[in-house]
Amino acid sequence: MSDKSDKPPPRGDGAVWSIIGTLVSGPAVWGGIGFLIDKTTESQIFTPIGLTVGFVTGFYIVYVRHGQG
Repeated sequence: MSDKSDKPPPRGDGAVWSIIGTLVSGPAVWGGIGFLIDKTTESQIFTPIGLTVGFVTGFYIVYVRHGQG
């Protein structure tokens, strides 16, 4: 009997959608947080900072999950 944990991680369409979702959600979440901070502090600097952090974080997560193999 084979244990389910012996199987490799899924590849194909599921991996592609996982990558796309990660790359979109990072800037969306961090950009949204920056936008909310900008609105409460009446500034314009936190949205670009949040978007940048989101892009960098998203690419890093994709690299760690899918790029080392």
